[in-house]
Amino acid sequence: MKHRKRLITAVLTAAMMGVMMQSAAFADNSREVLVTTSDELLAALADAKAGDEIILREGIYQNDVFLGDGIWSAFYAKADGTAEQPIILRSEDPKHPATISGVTQENKVALKIVGSYWEIRDLKVCEAQKGIFLQQSEHGIISGCEVYNVGAEAIHIIDNSSYNLVEDCYVHDAGTHTPQYGEGVYIGSSKNTDGYGYECHYNTVRNCRLGPNIAADHVDIKEFTIGNIVEYCTFDGTGMQGQNGGNSFVEVKGNHCIIRNNTGFRNGCEQVLGAFDANVQVDGWGQDHLIYENTVDLDTADCYLFKGWNCATQLFRNTVSPAEAACSGNRVLQVRGYELAGDVTEDGLLNAEDAARLQQHLLGQETGHISNGNSDTSGNAQLDAFDLCILKKKLHAKESETPLISVEFTQENAGKWRMCNGLGGRELTFRLSAQAGCSLNMGWGYWDPNAVNAETGESGVWNQLSLGQFTLDENGKASITVELPADVTSVALQVYDYENAGTELDVSEVVLECALAE
Repeated sequence: MKHRKRLITAVLTAAMMGVMMQSAAFADNSREVLVTTSDELLAALADAKAGDEIILREGIYQNDVFLGDGIWSAFYAKADGTAEQPIILRSEDPKHPATISGVTQENKVALKIVGSYWEIRDLKVCEAQKGIFLQQSEHGIISGCEVYNVGAEAIHIIDNSSYNLVEDCYVHDAGTHTPQYGEGVYIGSSKNTDGYGYECHYNTVRNCRLGPNIAADHVDIKEFTIGNIVEYCTFDGTGMQGQNGGNSFVEVKGNHCIIRNNTGFRNGCEQVLGAFDANVQVDGWGQDHLIYENTVDLDTADCYLFKGWNCATQLFRNTVSPAEAACSGNRVLQVRGYELAGDVTEDGLLNAEDAARLQQHLLGQETGHISNGNSDTSGNAQLDAFDLCILKKKLHAKESETPLISVEFTQENAGKWRMCNGLGGRELTFRLSAQAGCSLNMGWGYWDPNAVNAETGESGVWNQLSLGQFTLDENGKASITVELPADVTSVALQVYDYENAGTELDVSEVVLECALAE
């Protein structure tokens, strides 16, 4: 037994020594490189290795010397860090940042990084055609940088670059030479671009100040990209020029984008036609976006909060001024809320954010929006640790559920309601209430844009269908479900007659409580 204890002790000691030696090896690979001249910066970038921290003393680092091998950049590095040892490029003093500069706003990239696990922090980048260029990069961070006075796009994430973060940056005066390509942050590549991989997925632009004088879209998310996020940013439309379709704060052409918690100001710029838009550049792309909890001041009702034709998008809890600013698009779904057990944030998704927010709420911390109904996973009509445990179990099991979506509708007149667009191909349930035991004679209709009107020969036909008679239950409730063809746009529900034992009643007493889509 003593021998066995000594053996276990020896094994543990050897294992600890191995860990210590491995840690020491990591430490040995780390280098601090202080640079004070452009030549020193060029050398440090050319020799960059995992674990390096390249520190720039305050000053201007400028280069117009050709670096060879087709490198069209003032400053360039091709190297990979690791998760444990990223390569860091930063100012020595964030309050007095160093400036990386090209020479003219007509050519060159100021700073080009080819490689993963880079952290670019607290720098000024300017005087080039493009500002910061991440290529074939994953898990990179651009933080606390000011990018300005660039002829085209300020920050470009390109060529199969995924899982990168742009945060706390100030981007302005972009597109000074070619305003049609003057985006603030550009993710991916156009379908017409050759030589780059298109798969730029799950990048995040967070807490950035974009504008003034960004000539094109402040954030442009290209086709073939998936899951990119724009959140907690502030957009200033002053100076937008609107060329080449660059007329909104965020334009999305990829799939599954999330745009949330942003603030935008048109500031009277006539070239800003709306806050957010989507379009289909390639079949199957430009789909399934969530746009919510944004606040935008468009200063005219002639603008739109969101526009996208044939782009499936869900909008909810946005605040727009003036309120008349439209949402348009045949597949744009305006959401009142989601019914999904565990969806604490009520965004139609079940993920770690729900558990984090419920935990914050239970600890008495300030949180964003919480759905009490969705959070009560135990069904005991109160929020407690039991709900959190059930939610974490659901997340651990990776349960996949589809939410019921409560959609927007307007009452046109007594007993008639019109639903929002975006309902094509869905099952839609109307929940109504009135006097218990009374009967409702109802009909519904929808606009089919593909059907041909036999009388005029033009496309588009309104189909009006009878639902028949329904009797309200003992609680005065009735529920009616219909299935919608795939290309339906406008949907309406109408009460023809409201009666009690043959006596006609006022249809204005009938209430449509909700319309639920799934």
